[in-house]
Amino acid sequence: MIQCICKAIIYEDFEDVYGPCGCGMTLATLPVLLPRDWVVLERPHQAECDDFCKGLDYRRISGMSCSNIFEHEMEGVEYMANFSCCRECAEKAVAQGYAVWSKKSYPMALR
Repeated sequence: MIQCICKAIIYEDFEDVYGPCGCGMTLATLPVLLPRDWVVLERPHQAECDDFCKGLDYRRISGMSCSNIFEHEMEGVEYMANFSCCRECAEKAVAQGYAVWSKKSYPMALR
């Protein structure tokens, strides 16, 4: 895989229970935007090994999103919405360098 410069974006301001986290240890409570290439092409190796955002997010599988927007473009990069993780996996992903904490609020268009 070509080195991915896009990172997942993790939001702290819009917490809810979205289902089980991919780690299997706790519930996913943080919404995440994944770069579209991660979903369509290939995830970075470390994210794949960590099962980052591989949990069963209820919004994604049930189509219960109010706006039904699953793709979101920011600053020229396409992201996929309705993914989530637990706080421990979020901290690990940021420490590993394949995710970042958002400095902004969760996009209103995706709520």
